[in-house]
Amino acid sequence: MFRRFLPALLVLICFLLDTTVMPVVYTGVYAVPLTLVAVFCIGMVLGRMRGLLYGTLGGLLMDITTGSLGMMTYYFMFVGFMIGLIVYVPGERILPSRRKQQRRLAWRAAWVFALDTFGEVALFVIQYFNTAEFQWIYLLNILIRAALCTALCTLLRPLFVRLLTGKSVLRRGKSRKREVKSF
Repeated sequence: MFRRFLPALLVLICFLLDTTVMPVVYTGVYAVPLTLVAVFCIGMVLGRMRGLLYGTLGGLLMDITTGSLGMMTYYFMFVGFMIGLIVYVPGERILPSRRKQQRRLAWRAAWVFALDTFGEVALFVIQYFNTAEFQWIYLLNILIRAALCTALCTLLRPLFVRLLTGKSVLRRGKSRKREVKSF
């Protein structure tokens, strides 16, 4: 029963960290919303519909605090749905070879980077039409924030898998032993 409410609780905790602790600790341009990282991880672990649901929850909470209803909600919904659609593998098993594990990790990281970059560019376009100000450093900031978000998602995904499914990601595939029958 607790696992059913755990994703909502994780989104709420990340939201509270974003709005209370992070502004005190760091207020620079490279701040990555932890709520977005939670939505990415939930979408990767639980699938597209739950990614959409918890993206809606996280986006609405972020929009209510900033007073701009709709912008972050649609962004978080899109990200949660798309990452769940593309990356989620139902009944995922642990791959036996290290190379396949690294390839799957790189594939996930590439999609997180691409979706976060797409969302950041969309928000930048909206900001440009509001302010009519463009500087090239904004694009560099977008790429750095996307890289930071990708690193956080890659590091926190095993924790989310453990919390949300109860399965350990750190186990390796068992080596196959041949059974020898004696006669």
